[in-house]
Amino acid sequence: MVDLSRFSECGLAEEGREREYLGEILEGIESVLEGDKPEKLAKVMKALADPTRLRIVAMAKSRGKLYECEIVGAFDMAQPTASYHLRMLADAGVLMKRREGRMIAYMPSDSVNWKIAEMIFETSRKGL
Repeated sequence: MVDLSRFSECGLAEEGREREYLGEILEGIESVLEGDKPEKLAKVMKALADPTRLRIVAMAKSRGKLYECEIVGAFDMAQPTASYHLRMLADAGVLMKRREGRMIAYMPSDSVNWKIAEMIFETSRKGL
């Protein structure tokens, strides 16, 4: 349970109006991030919050599509590790996968989640 008295104790809300103040805070949050969007966005951000996965996404951006065996070779990693990273990116909707014979191709998704990754790259080009 929220300790509403904290709002009046620190001078943010008048005593007796703490619940109203909390309501304003929650409405403000909901106006920026509605419903289950915080959880969905956090999943995308978690997938992109790893240097190896960012490099994989950059590889997908530069090549258009990639295969697990390319990641194993390019990053000198074990196949299960490559699978794990690709699964995280696909589950987050950053990459999509398509079976091509015996292999699975990974490519940029057509979702807003890919656009988030592109915004990260664009921001990094402008300087971090």
